[in-house]
This record gives sequence, C-alpha cells and structure tokens, in this order.
Amino acid sequence: MWNKPFEKLRRRMTCLYAAIFGALILVIVAAAYTFIWWEILAHEKENLVAQIYHEGEEWVESEEAPCSEAAIRSGKMLAYFVNADGSKVILNQLGTGEAGQELMSHKDDWPKKLNTSRLLRMHGANGERYRYLAAVAPVIDGDKQVGRLYMFKNMEFYYHAAYKTLFLLLCMALILYFAACYFGYWLAGRNIRPISNMYAKQQQFTADASHEMRTPLAVMKLAVQGLQEDEDSRLSDFAKESVDMLQSESERLSRLTENLMTLARSDEDFLPVYTAQVDITALCKKVASQMSLLAAEKKLQLKQEIQDNLVMQGDEMALSRLLIILLDNAMKYSSEQTQITLRAAKVKTHLVLEVRDEGCGISDEDKQKIFDRFFRVDKARSRSQGGLGLGLSLALAIVRQHQGSRQQAAGNYHVCEAADGCKVILKLS
Repeated sequence: MWNKPFEKLRRRMTCLYAAIFGALILVIVAAAYTFIWWEILAHEKENLVAQIYHEGEEWVESEEAPCSEAAIRSGKMLAYFVNADGSKVILNQLGTGEAGQELMSHKDDWPKKLNTSRLLRMHGANGERYRYLAAVAPVIDGDKQVGRLYMFKNMEFYYHAAYKTLFLLLCMALILYFAACYFGYWLAGRNIRPISNMYAKQQQFTADASHEMRTPLAVMKLAVQGLQEDEDSRLSDFAKESVDMLQSESERLSRLTENLMTLARSDEDFLPVYTAQVDITALCKKVASQMSLLAAEKKLQLKQEIQDNLVMQGDEMALSRLLIILLDNAMKYSSEQTQITLRAAKVKTHLVLEVRDEGCGISDEDKQKIFDRFFRVDKARSRSQGGLGLGLSLALAIVRQHQGSRQQAAGNYHVCEAADGCKVILKLS
C-alpha cells in the first residue's frame, strides 16, 4: 500500500508514461494510415494510366468508347477525348450529370503533362462532394499521336474504405492506449518501489528512534531539574551554566522528538484527529492572548482581525498548535517595532486563517521549499533563534489533517521564515 506522496508520484509518472505511449501510438497509427493510403493511391494512378493506353489501343482498332454507358450513368468512370493539340473534342463521355459538369468546370485543374495523374476534389451546387482520380495519356496510331485521352475514376469507395480503416486503427489505438496506461501504472510502481521501501524504512527508523529517545530524555530532564532545585549542592558558576545549558538542550531535543513522531504519523496517515465542534473565534483570541506576551517582550505589535461566530469541525488541540507555530514563526523573523496580524474570516464556504508579518520576504526559489523538513532560509539566523526547521512542516500536516490547503497570495507567503505572505485555508463543515 503506497502512502499519499508516493501514490501521487506514481500517478504523475503514469500520466507521463501514458502521454509518451499515446504519442507513439498516434504516430504509428498516422504513419500506417498514411502509408496504406499512399500505396493505394499510387497503385490506382499507375493502373489508370495503363487503362488509358489500353482504351486508346481499342479506340484505334475499333473506335470502341473508353467508358460504358452504365459507368457513365453511375459516375464510376468518365472520359474525355481530344485531338493532339486539344483544339477539337473527339469524344465527350462526361455525361449530363452533376459530376460531369463539375469536372468540366474544373478543367483547368486537369493534369497537363502526358502520363500523369491528379486527384480532384470538388463540391457540387447541392453541396455534394466529388472526388475523382484524373489521368491523361496519348492515343497512338502507328507512329502518330492522334489525340489525348482523359479518364476520371470515382474514388468515393476508396475514401469510405479509408475512413473505415482509420476508424478500426483508432479503435485498436484506443485499446492499446488503455493497455499502455495500465502498463505505465505497473511500470511506475515498479520503478518507485525501491525508493518507497527505503523511505518507509527511514520513517520507521525515525518513529522508533523518536520513541526510544523519549524515556532517556525524560530521565535527563528530571535529573537536570533535580540539580537545579537542590539547594544543598554547591555548584560553581560554570557548573550552573552547564546545567542550564543541559536543560535548554534537553527541552530542544524533546520538542524535536515530539515533532518527528508527529510528522512520521502524519506521513502514514496515522495522525489522530479528535473531531469536535471548535469555536475558532474563541480559539484565535485565546492563542493571540497567550502569544501577545511574547510579542511584547520582542517589542512587536500583535494585531487581531477575527470575525465573530466562526465555528468548524476539527481538532482543537491541533488547530491551537497550528496557530502557535505560525505566530511563533512570524515573531522569530520579525524586526522590532513591526506588526504581526492574525486574521480569521469566513470567505464563501472556507475559513481563512492568515498570519501576516512585515518581514523582508524570500526568494521565489525558496518559496517552493519552505514546507520541507529542516529547510531554513537563513540557516545561521534560524539556529540562533532556536528553530528546528520543522514548524511549517507540522503546520502543513495539520492543515492537510483538516482537509485544508495552503494558498499563495500576491506572490508571497504570509507565514514562513522572513516572509510576508501565506494563507492557510480550512474547509468549514
């Protein structure tokens, strides 16, 4: 069973393979159809010229007309016989039908050189379409050319046969295309299976390692806390600083462990969802009140634009964590005396949670990576601020947990490192 990222990758690869196979199939079908039609047309041209020579010989011997009356009435075969220089009509077998009239009206399109042929496409007055293969050859009596014989063969039968052939080829191509799509899906799965297995092992290692680290970290935190609270211990200033450093780093490792476990569960779609009706208005005001103290300490102004009566189905604890991540991220990378805005509003059928800061922005290249794990735009500054590079990854996991999406606005993300633009949109139930 594939997880969502690999299933999406498999579908994209399938689409790519299907497009390649489809293009190849269309090229093969087009080439086959063109080759078949070209061979048929070349064969008919050669036969028509040979037939003109045969009919010319019979005319010289017995003055037998090139076309029968039945062929003329049906328009299947027509003929036009003139003298050598074309000044005199010896025999006109174009008939009185519309096809013959159209051929006569398109006389300028007839082949000019002897022993050549040409395909004529015409439309009658009633909108009917006529397609004739025209050819001309000399009529020889002994050593003397007595005239030029034009013959016209109706090609409608061949066109209908060609259309049927093309239809059958397209049906076969469609069957082959569906088979190619299935093969592409299987091939994509086969190609990404080794990567997926490696990724699954990495996920399992991350989850197991994070779980195993929780107990020793808890013991370490208790030991450090005991040292700090032991008033009888006579620790030097350096020892006290070391204990404080151990406390800070153990807290940091604890946060990292919890974040890694949460992300590992979200990758496998095991992220628990405790769905209940959440008062988003009250939740936003509560989180803003908690974070306002941190904002004041950093000399930042936290502005609230929260609509009343915003309610949705969701996980209140996860949504609270989402807001804290976004606000904390904005505060870390905002300059003093600037403003951070928390906005919650209903837009049509969606709930829009927006955190906007007045940072300097990030490059277009980095905008595509800000939700990647451990990615930080300014790595040196991020480390000095205590960042782990997992905050926005967790935020995105929570958004997806609530069937939401992130939206790019005005070319910037509202919530990201040193940025000024990202909207997180959650569907209202």
